[in-house]
Amino acid sequence: MDITLATFDHAPESALRGMHFANAWVPAPSYAASRRAVLTGQYPQRGATTRITEIFKAAGFEVREDTQPASSQVFRLLEQPNPQLLDTLDGVVAVSSLQGDKAAMSLLWPGVAESGECTELVSPIDLAPTLAAIAGLDVRPNAPLSFDGLNLVPVLRYGASGHAALFFDNGVRMQDAVLVDESATPPSALPRLREEWETWKRFMALGPLQ
Repeated sequence: MDITLATFDHAPESALRGMHFANAWVPAPSYAASRRAVLTGQYPQRGATTRITEIFKAAGFEVREDTQPASSQVFRLLEQPNPQLLDTLDGVVAVSSLQGDKAAMSLLWPGVAESGECTELVSPIDLAPTLAAIAGLDVRPNAPLSFDGLNLVPVLRYGASGHAALFFDNGVRMQDAVLVDESATPPSALPRLREEWETWKRFMALGPLQ
């Protein structure tokens, strides 16, 4: 199985393939912090260092940073690739843009997610656990391989819900409410959102999940 993760600072529309995620949010305002989160599947505030490339290598995949022919099981990590090169790759191809607030994010999974748009609340931190799950790795919540990101396979296969909430240094975003820089929408949600946010910050202080 070929699996490719392509990251861009600003992904051109021509790079997006398969299912588009219309409600995707980057985990941090800087490209470097967001890229770390994508490669670890964990919030950048944790300071995690275990990259998805190490996880795939341990699972027996050949890890590549180019598009040349490879073995039958290869994981490619491409940064700022030529979008036309993505059209030449077979298998699963995930693409994410990592600057700004909203993320341009898509995932092509032949036979499962080949087109359409998903409006569930998601983030590029979900790509690592999703690709690992597609590869057959155990990414259940209590498994040794743990992520902050959400395994999107049930979302793609069965239309399951995305995140209940996504968290950032300046606030929290839910499907029905937002707290950013101490301003809540709707205002009545402020106590609930602030409590969720403070709980998240305490968990981040515990450090990496793996």
